Amino acid sequence: MNGFAKGILSFLDGIRMKLKDARYAFLFEPGDYTPDLKGNIKNDIDKLLLEWVGGEKPITILDLSGIPSDLMVSISGTLLKIVYDALFWGQELVVGGREQPLLVVLEEAHNYLKAGEKSISSRTVQSIAKEGRKYGIGLGLVTQRPSELDETVLSQCGTIIALRMNNSKDRSHIRSAMQDELQTMIDLLPSLRTGEAIICGEGVKIPSRIQFYKLNNSGKSSDPIASEKWMNKRNTDLDKYRKLLLCWRNQKLNGGKENE
Repeated sequence: MNGFAKGILSFLDGIRMKLKDARYAFLFEPGDYTPDLKGNIKNDIDKLLLEWVGGEKPITILDLSGIPSDLMVSISGTLLKIVYDALFWGQELVVGGREQPLLVVLEEAHNYLKAGEKSISSRTVQSIAKEGRKYGIGLGLVTQRPSELDETVLSQCGTIIALRMNNSKDRSHIRSAMQDELQTMIDLLPSLRTGEAIICGEGVKIPSRIQFYKLNNSGKSSDPIASEKWMNKRNTDLDKYRKLLLCWRNQKLNGGKENE
C-alpha cells in the first residue's frame, strides 16, 4: 500500500472516530437544523437568535465546555460571528443591537483569543472590540492569563478589573493597556487579598481598590479543601465508578451531589 492510500485510510479512520464520538453529535446530527434531501430545514438560525438574544431572562449562557478542543476556536468564532453580524445588519430593527444592546462576556478568553492568531474568533472579537459599541454590542473578557490575549483586543477594553496577579508578564500586559498615569496601580496587584481588585476606566469615576462580596454558595469556582477531603473514607463501590465512566463517555456532568 502506497503512502497516498495510507493517507486516505487514515483520514477515513479519523472521520469514522469523530462520527462515533458523542462530543461531535451536535455537528453531525443537529436535529431540526438538518436539511432534507431538498435542502429544506425545519428550523433556521432565527430560532437560535431568539434563544440566544431574545430570551425572557436577561442572561443567556452558552456552555462550550463539552466542545472538542480542536473545534473550540472555530465553533466559538462562528457563534460570535452569527450574533455580531445579525445585530449589526438588524441594527435599525427593534431586536437589533441599537434597540436591544447586548454584552458578550467571554469566559476563559485566553482559550480562543491567543495573541498572534488569525482565527475566526480572534477576527470577530477584534471587530466587536473596535466597532461593536456603536452598534449596541459590548464585550467583556474574563481570563486568568492576560499575557496570552491579543494586545489589540485588550487595548480596546474601556474598563479593566484586575484581581491579584503575581506573574510579572501578566502585569506587564495589563500595564500596557492602561493609561500612563494609572500604570503605577499595577504594582499593587501582587499585594491584593482574595476578593480584592483594582478597577479603572470608563466604568468608574476614579480608579479604585474594591472588595467583592463573597457569595454564600461559591459553586464550582471554589477549590475543594483537599486536607479535609483526604480525611474521608475512600469510596469502594464499583457502581459509583461505573457512573463515573458513563459521565466521562457521555460528556455529561452528574447533576446532583451524593452523600454516600
